[in-house]
Amino acid sequence: MLRNLLIDKDLFENIQKKILEAEDWNDNAKLETNILERNVLKLLRKKRSLKKYKKIGVNRNDLKELIELAEITNLELFQGPSNSELASLHPEWCNHCGICCSESSPIFIHKDELNLLIMFNPRLDTEIIANEYYPEHFRFKEDKPCKFHNDETKRCKIYDSRPQVCRHYPLMMIGNEDRARNIINLRYNCNYATRLILEKSIILFDEAVKRLDKKK
Repeated sequence: MLRNLLIDKDLFENIQKKILEAEDWNDNAKLETNILERNVLKLLRKKRSLKKYKKIGVNRNDLKELIELAEITNLELFQGPSNSELASLHPEWCNHCGICCSESSPIFIHKDELNLLIMFNPRLDTEIIANEYYPEHFRFKEDKPCKFHNDETKRCKIYDSRPQVCRHYPLMMIGNEDRARNIINLRYNCNYATRLILEKSIILFDEAVKRLDKKK
């Protein structure tokens, strides 16, 4: 019910289908997303109690549908903040678990940042190779885990000059340079991703309830 107040059902399903096809989700990605959705749902029910909104017809499925919408859409569609704006406001969501450093591959290095990266870290010259997925760009030779992640301190050894892809995580750019778009890497074990989806879900919930009130 609530999601339909924000976006046409057929339009949502069409967008969702296209995203799934474009990102080529495998069984593991689907499993991770399902776990993430369950984790966010638990938190969302604490923030927006169903008991409080039961009288206006809100149920558990409404919350699940809004979480699905939060995963695939940018809130700018609803005059809200972008993923980047939300993420930049809450650096505390990152608990420095090191999962992104130990499980990400390849670690993307844009061609325009290569010289600057090496200037600040000359020893990286032999640690960077061509990116087989994006031939004009580069990657670290050793990742998963990243060679520059200190497993004991859970900190990056080149933090102040780390690549942009690391600075923006859990946000990721996908697609080619002409049609690139920003998405959230839906890792269930990343607190940053979980909290970002939760915050978007809360904003969508409040907007949907506002529109529901106007209809009455």
